[in-house]
Amino acid sequence: MKLLDAVEKYIEYRDKKAELKIKYEADVEELEKKMAKIESALLAAFDKTGIDSARTKSGTAYIGVRTSASVADKEAFMEFVKAKEEWPLIEVRASKTGVEQFKSIHEDIPPGVNWREERVINIRRS
Repeated sequence: MKLLDAVEKYIEYRDKKAELKIKYEADVEELEKKMAKIESALLAAFDKTGIDSARTKSGTAYIGVRTSASVADKEAFMEFVKAKEEWPLIEVRASKTGVEQFKSIHEDIPPGVNWREERVINIRRS
């Protein structure tokens, strides 16, 4: 395969992939809206009747609790964690951007961090 043909074909495939992804995301969004309406109706019915689950021949609907935790005030949270030594309240991960910057300045990575680089081909449209 000629270089020109390979690049043209790659761009064609990338464009098709983008089209498929947009269609997929739109289809999924539509299904999620429909599912949310059903969930809302079921929750209202459960609340009205005082039940927390219902078994059918197709499956069982039940009330669960979805939780999330986010930091509203980083400084206050970190002061609390340090003062009370509540280390299980936090997670630690390396920032890719921060490690990249550190590496470019120090020509090394911080201790305890894994770094991986690989050469790849990128193609841009002319």
